[in-house]
Amino acid sequence: MKQSQHPSKLFDLKNLDKTSIFTIAIIFIILYLWHLGLYPLINPDEGRYAEIPREMLANKNFITPYLNGVEYFEKPALQYWITAFFMYIFGENEFAVRLFPALSALGGIYLTGYLATKMFNRQTGFLASIILGSSFLYLIIGSLNILDMAISFFITLSMVSYYQFSTTQKSKYLYIFYASMAFGTLTKGLIAIVLTAIIIFSYCLLTKNLKLLLKSISLPGILIFLVICVPWFYLVCRDNPDFFYFFFIHEHFLRYLTKVHDRYQPFYFFIPCIILGIFPWTGFFISSLLSKSPQKTWHKFMTNPHRHKYIYLCLWFSLIFIFYSISDSKLVPYIVPCLMPLSILISRHLNQITYQSTKIKIAMIINAFISLIIIAALIITTIKSDFITLEEFILSGSFIILVLIISNIIIFISWYKYENFTQIISIYAISAILFSFSLQPVITQVAQHRTGKEIAQVVNSIKTKDTLILSYKDYLQDLPFYTKSRIAIYDYLGELDFGASHPSGQGWFLNKDEFLTIWEQNPNTLLVVPQKYKQECLNELNDKNTRIYFETNKYLIITHK
Repeated sequence: MKQSQHPSKLFDLKNLDKTSIFTIAIIFIILYLWHLGLYPLINPDEGRYAEIPREMLANKNFITPYLNGVEYFEKPALQYWITAFFMYIFGENEFAVRLFPALSALGGIYLTGYLATKMFNRQTGFLASIILGSSFLYLIIGSLNILDMAISFFITLSMVSYYQFSTTQKSKYLYIFYASMAFGTLTKGLIAIVLTAIIIFSYCLLTKNLKLLLKSISLPGILIFLVICVPWFYLVCRDNPDFFYFFFIHEHFLRYLTKVHDRYQPFYFFIPCIILGIFPWTGFFISSLLSKSPQKTWHKFMTNPHRHKYIYLCLWFSLIFIFYSISDSKLVPYIVPCLMPLSILISRHLNQITYQSTKIKIAMIINAFISLIIIAALIITTIKSDFITLEEFILSGSFIILVLIISNIIIFISWYKYENFTQIISIYAISAILFSFSLQPVITQVAQHRTGKEIAQVVNSIKTKDTLILSYKDYLQDLPFYTKSRIAIYDYLGELDFGASHPSGQGWFLNKDEFLTIWEQNPNTLLVVPQKYKQECLNELNDKNTRIYFETNKYLIITHK
């Protein structure tokens, strides 16, 4: 057997130095920040979560969230506040609205490495950070202005601080635990409390450590939680009496237990999300689940001095996974908090399979197979889609295909020539980071397909301060953000249904008679129409004094002649 004499120094886990750690930190900072302002907002979520803080700044009302001028109570206010702050500093642009999720992602990478180091060793922590930071789903969610990365960060902070409290008994970690739950509650609601409580209770129960559970109940900690959380909830309930029912009942219990939000997916929905989400480390995750002798593996686990740490990580992953899997409301980003403990478990597995060539080969084959699936999916999407040309695909997708093909070839050649596991992991880490960088053009292409920025730019070029922008049977979430204008809407409510019933919605949600009256009486009206309603709209207007000013394959702008 030949051994390579030149494993990558940067990824030499046995001889880590500050230079290696600093280099990886810089790479991830660049990876998560450099592209934030390079592509338009992706509808619907990014447009929504950019417009709400913009309206906070415009109205100077940081208590009641508004979306397109009406009350919007689906989520708490913390991310809106922070995004509004970044808008104030950097301007109302894509970079500012995506900065908080990206910083949350970087914070999650640090916390994951920190916890893995405290649990095991610095090598495990270093590799866990690389695995998490270069994972497909984690990078994507960290690049978008949605709430899931922030809540994942606060859940991770809760779990890390609680683990530190359990091992050191230092109160400062317990106070951080309560504070992080409070900030999580202000980010996405009660889920920050529910998930951490379920995990910690189950951990104390399984490890027969009820004393730890009792010590977790801290009056100063509870006070910290209340001081952070209660003021905003009190003020928003005071100003909006219907907030309590809508937020706590409709947006928590009914969302979880019913199909009220029309987000039902089968119970296995998150399995492929995890398999693809942790790529390009999926093969090592699956190989870690394989065992020739489950009974022997169980005995080894029960006699392992680190078993309580594994229990903590496995409960963290599995309970969140199960919690969302049995819910009637499922979206891909919900599963992001599972990636932190999974990255640590994969990292620990990689530290233990150095001489298990069968598992290494299985992992390599699985990763190669998933790479082929990704390449095939990109090619099929290009062939069947109506929003990307072959030239655009070559520009945006060629690099990611080259990375996948070349990295797998190098990995297989290196393994069969040298069988040096450290070298294989180094190649995987480098290719994972290159894969992450190669995703940016793909994200840009998706964004250009799912944005209203082009329409908004045309509107801005012709509107005056008295122009009324009217949307026909649709609501482009980023149109108010890019035009800095409130949008009147004909025959559509969607998630604005709740706010539309308030006084703030009067006169802005139009029926047919109101729509036609406004069009006939206000020549300074711009009508934004989805292509699927083009003929229907023209028929309703009866071609009266109308012209199509601008048109794309998705929307058109109709003005008076």
